[in-house]
Amino acid sequence: MEVTAVAVICALVAQVLLFMVSWLISAASPETTVRPLLSNEGIRWFFGSFADNVATPQLVWLLVTLIAYGTVSKSQIVEALLKGRHKRTYRQTFALRIVLAQFIVFILVLVAVALVPHAALLSVTGQLFPGPFARCVIPSLAFFLFVAAATYGLLAGVFRGLAEVMGAACEGLAKAAPLIVLYVVVSELFFSFLYVFRMSS
Repeated sequence: MEVTAVAVICALVAQVLLFMVSWLISAASPETTVRPLLSNEGIRWFFGSFADNVATPQLVWLLVTLIAYGTVSKSQIVEALLKGRHKRTYRQTFALRIVLAQFIVFILVLVAVALVPHAALLSVTGQLFPGPFARCVIPSLAFFLFVAAATYGLLAGVFRGLAEVMGAACEGLAKAAPLIVLYVVVSELFFSFLYVFRMSS
């Protein structure tokens, strides 16, 4: 938490410095290609493009990963996997077998939609990277982990209903909320840097 808070403060300070430095460079050398953020155009860009700068695929990846993390950590599936085979209860063993079956189905579906010739998730050139597969691999993996952890938790008796599954998913978001704040600040700083030095429109 403290490290994240320090990182957020550093990013905010860097954002303020970028405002000032871009204005100073532009004022000292009007012919420069640097675009100042402290100008009518710069202010319009900063506020007008804020939502677009933050709403990136990386934000979605972060959110679904945190949902999966919360569900996995609360379901105790990792602890069950690390236990010796003879130390698990019958319910735990049964739940892990169902999760294994889900994993096999997940792999088969992944092969069918990404690895066979002319698969749906291949790019127009037949490549995995870049292409639809590259964009969906993290959300797909997070979705599988969420389903697997929820299944294990329900079958093993860790979760007593869907409400507790939802609570576990939300807890992952709550615990890692500072990371979301950090993402927003760093994302805006990154795109501001690109704007100032004319690396983006």
